[in-house]
Amino acid sequence: MSMASPSDPDKVRQDIQHTRAELGETVAALAAKTDVKTRLGGKATSAAGGLRQRLTTASQSARTSATQMFRTASQKASQRATAAKQKTRQAMTTARGSASAGTETTGKTESTEVASARAMTAKVGTAIGAKPVPILAAAGAAAALTIVAYRRRRTR
Repeated sequence: MSMASPSDPDKVRQDIQHTRAELGETVAALAAKTDVKTRLGGKATSAAGGLRQRLTTASQSARTSATQMFRTASQKASQRATAAKQKTRQAMTTARGSASAGTETTGKTESTEVASARAMTAKVGTAIGAKPVPILAAAGAAAALTIVAYRRRRTR
Protein backbone atom coordinates (compact mmCIF):
# COMPACT_ATOMS: atom_id res chain seq x y z
CA MET A 1 0.00 0.00 0.00
CA SER A 2 1.52 3.17 -1.13
CA MET A 3 0.61 6.50 0.19
CA ALA A 4 -0.64 8.55 -2.65
CA SER A 5 -1.00 12.23 -2.46
CA PRO A 6 -4.56 13.47 -2.07
CA SER A 7 -4.18 15.55 -5.17
CA ASP A 8 -4.14 12.61 -7.63
CA PRO A 9 -7.55 10.85 -7.49
CA ASP A 10 -6.64 8.09 -10.04
CA LYS A 11 -3.71 6.98 -7.95
CA VAL A 12 -5.88 6.89 -4.86
CA ARG A 13 -8.45 4.70 -6.67
CA GLN A 14 -5.75 2.30 -7.80
CA ASP A 15 -4.41 2.07 -4.27
CA ILE A 16 -7.88 1.33 -2.94
CA GLN A 17 -8.46 -1.39 -5.54
CA HIS A 18 -5.09 -2.92 -4.79
CA THR A 19 -5.75 -2.83 -1.05
CA ARG A 20 -9.19 -4.40 -1.60
CA ALA A 21 -7.66 -7.22 -3.65
CA GLU A 22 -5.03 -7.92 -0.97
CA LEU A 23 -7.67 -7.77 1.73
CA GLY A 24 -9.87 -10.22 -0.28
CA GLU A 25 -6.98 -12.66 -0.58
CA THR A 26 -6.28 -12.41 3.14
CA VAL A 27 -9.96 -12.99 4.01
CA ALA A 28 -10.09 -16.00 1.65
CA ALA A 29 -6.97 -17.49 3.28
CA LEU A 30 -8.45 -16.98 6.76
CA ALA A 31 -11.76 -18.49 5.64
CA ALA A 32 -9.93 -21.54 4.26
CA LYS A 33 -8.12 -22.01 7.56
CA THR A 34 -11.34 -21.79 9.55
CA ASP A 35 -13.28 -24.14 7.19
CA VAL A 36 -12.64 -27.34 9.18
CA LYS A 37 -14.99 -29.46 7.06
CA THR A 38 -13.12 -28.75 3.83
CA ARG A 39 -9.72 -29.23 5.47
CA LEU A 40 -10.80 -32.59 6.97
CA GLY A 41 -12.24 -33.62 3.58
CA GLY A 42 -8.86 -32.95 1.99
CA LYS A 43 -7.05 -34.92 4.67
CA ALA A 44 -9.56 -37.78 4.33
CA THR A 45 -9.08 -37.86 0.56
CA SER A 46 -5.32 -37.92 1.03
CA ALA A 47 -5.52 -40.67 3.66
CA ALA A 48 -7.90 -42.73 1.48
CA GLY A 49 -5.46 -42.49 -1.42
CA GLY A 50 -2.60 -43.66 0.80
CA LEU A 51 -4.71 -46.51 2.15
CA ARG A 52 -5.70 -47.60 -1.37
CA GLN A 53 -2.05 -47.63 -2.35
CA ARG A 54 -1.09 -49.73 0.69
CA LEU A 55 -3.98 -52.15 0.06
CA THR A 56 -2.93 -52.56 -3.56
CA THR A 57 0.65 -53.27 -2.49
CA ALA A 58 -0.49 -55.77 0.16
CA SER A 59 -2.81 -57.48 -2.31
CA GLN A 60 -0.02 -57.89 -4.86
CA SER A 61 2.29 -59.22 -2.14
CA ALA A 62 -0.35 -61.72 -0.99
CA ARG A 63 -0.92 -62.92 -4.56
CA THR A 64 2.81 -63.41 -5.07
CA SER A 65 3.12 -65.33 -1.79
CA ALA A 66 0.10 -67.49 -2.58
CA THR A 67 1.46 -68.32 -6.02
CA GLN A 68 4.83 -69.28 -4.55
CA MET A 69 3.20 -71.41 -1.83
CA PHE A 70 1.02 -73.16 -4.44
CA ARG A 71 4.03 -73.96 -6.60
CA THR A 72 5.98 -75.28 -3.62
CA ALA A 73 3.04 -77.43 -2.46
CA SER A 74 2.55 -78.77 -6.00
CA GLN A 75 6.19 -79.70 -6.29
CA LYS A 76 6.19 -81.46 -2.90
CA ALA A 77 2.98 -83.33 -3.74
CA SER A 78 4.45 -84.43 -7.06
CA GLN A 79 7.64 -85.64 -5.37
CA ARG A 80 5.67 -87.55 -2.72
CA ALA A 81 3.43 -89.09 -5.36
CA THR A 82 6.47 -90.25 -7.31
CA ALA A 83 8.00 -91.76 -4.17
CA ALA A 84 4.71 -93.49 -3.32
CA LYS A 85 4.50 -94.93 -6.84
CA GLN A 86 8.01 -96.31 -6.54
CA LYS A 87 7.28 -97.87 -3.15
CA THR A 88 4.05 -99.36 -4.50
CA ARG A 89 5.89 -100.89 -7.45
CA GLN A 90 8.48 -102.38 -5.10
CA ALA A 91 5.76 -103.75 -2.83
CA MET A 92 3.90 -105.24 -5.79
CA THR A 93 7.10 -106.89 -7.05
CA THR A 94 7.77 -108.31 -3.58
CA ALA A 95 4.16 -109.48 -3.23
CA ARG A 96 4.25 -111.19 -6.62
CA GLY A 97 7.48 -112.97 -5.66
CA SER A 98 5.99 -114.03 -2.34
CA ALA A 99 2.78 -115.18 -4.00
CA SER A 100 4.59 -117.38 -6.47
CA ALA A 101 6.75 -118.84 -3.69
CA GLY A 102 3.64 -119.30 -1.55
CA THR A 103 1.86 -121.11 -4.36
CA GLU A 104 4.69 -123.56 -4.63
CA THR A 105 4.76 -124.06 -0.86
CA THR A 106 0.97 -124.31 -0.63
CA GLY A 107 0.93 -127.02 -3.26
CA LYS A 108 3.47 -129.03 -1.29
CA THR A 109 1.60 -128.45 1.97
CA GLU A 110 -1.75 -129.45 0.49
CA SER A 111 -0.36 -132.63 -0.95
CA THR A 112 1.26 -133.45 2.42
CA GLU A 113 -1.99 -132.75 4.30
CA VAL A 114 -4.05 -134.77 1.86
CA ALA A 115 -1.67 -137.71 2.18
CA SER A 116 -1.77 -137.42 5.97
CA ALA A 117 -5.58 -137.36 6.01
CA ARG A 118 -5.76 -140.38 3.77
CA ALA A 119 -3.39 -142.26 6.03
CA MET A 120 -5.50 -141.42 9.11
CA THR A 121 -8.67 -142.52 7.35
CA ALA A 122 -7.04 -145.81 6.43
CA LYS A 123 -5.96 -146.32 10.07
CA VAL A 124 -9.49 -145.62 11.37
CA GLY A 125 -10.96 -147.96 8.79
CA THR A 126 -8.54 -150.72 9.79
CA ALA A 127 -9.31 -150.15 13.50
CA ILE A 128 -13.05 -150.39 12.90
CA GLY A 129 -12.61 -153.53 10.85
CA ALA A 130 -10.48 -155.14 13.58
CA LYS A 131 -12.67 -154.25 16.61
CA PRO A 132 -16.16 -153.16 15.48
CA VAL A 133 -18.01 -153.73 18.81
CA PRO A 134 -16.35 -151.00 20.95
CA ILE A 135 -16.67 -148.43 18.20
CA LEU A 136 -20.32 -149.27 17.56
CA ALA A 137 -21.00 -149.09 21.31
CA ALA A 138 -19.37 -145.64 21.53
CA ALA A 139 -21.36 -144.42 18.50
CA GLY A 140 -24.62 -145.73 20.05
CA ALA A 141 -23.87 -144.04 23.40
CA ALA A 142 -23.19 -140.75 21.64
CA ALA A 143 -26.48 -141.02 19.75
CA ALA A 144 -28.38 -141.79 22.97
CA LEU A 145 -26.89 -138.79 24.77
CA THR A 146 -27.80 -136.55 21.85
CA ILE A 147 -31.44 -137.74 21.93
CA VAL A 148 -31.71 -137.23 25.70
CA ALA A 149 -30.28 -133.71 25.48
CA TYR A 150 -32.65 -132.86 22.64
CA ARG A 151 -35.72 -134.03 24.59
CA ARG A 152 -34.71 -132.09 27.70
CA ARG A 153 -34.47 -128.91 25.71
CA ARG A 154 -37.88 -129.41 24.17
CA THR A 155 -39.59 -129.94 27.53
CA ARG A 156 -38.30 -126.72 29.10
